[in-house]
Amino acid sequence: MKTRGVLFDLYGTLIIYGDMEKAWNSWYEVIYGAFRDSGLALSADEFRPYCEGFFERPEPSSEAAERTVVERRLQRLAREVQVRVPQELALQAIERSIDVWHDYVTIDPAAHDVLTEIGRTRSLALVSNFDYAPYVHDLMVRWQLEPLFDTILVSDAVGVKKPQAGIFQQALQRLDLSPEQAIHVGDSQEDVEGALGAGIRPVWIDRDRRGRWRAPADLPVRRISGLPELLELLD
Repeated sequence: MKTRGVLFDLYGTLIIYGDMEKAWNSWYEVIYGAFRDSGLALSADEFRPYCEGFFERPEPSSEAAERTVVERRLQRLAREVQVRVPQELALQAIERSIDVWHDYVTIDPAAHDVLTEIGRTRSLALVSNFDYAPYVHDLMVRWQLEPLFDTILVSDAVGVKKPQAGIFQQALQRLDLSPEQAIHVGDSQEDVEGALGAGIRPVWIDRDRRGRWRAPADLPVRRISGLPELLELLD
């Protein structure tokens, strides 16, 4: 069946990672500074273990559903170290920490041209796992990518994340496509297995990053090493 729509992951797919050790250290310094200013008595070294797995741990309950996932994560961290971080300071720390983290990533130089070319004849959706949806939308505007997508889905905003089928199904619904009419391009296990679970053909972009997940040979997935190769796969 002809491909009528392409779903794209963001981080690791349209965004290329740089020195992530420095990125996370910069993120940590901002968070620690906000907690210290709120009365935290722990040293930077003592506080660091509390931040391990900050984004990997299960999401906090939706008792404050009006708040973003990352706000709820920060609230949980504050409870664990028995510090009250004022909401305004928490938001400033969240946005500043995400900003400094993004100093170590770049948009793929081919992204704009590839998205423009595909978008001439097909629908495009961004499907991203991210705990602070406003930042992704701002980033898409800043990098002049937002106009290229027919719809943008961020897990924080839609309430479901990859590899769950629901976020893919929402994307298909918005594009008015069946699973057979779409492909999903991503770099992670969540992308590939999530797409397969939703009945969508997966394309795995493998930039050969050390320590990253690699698709097993028995998975029915097309492999590319860069975005321009995607143009050759489209029927």
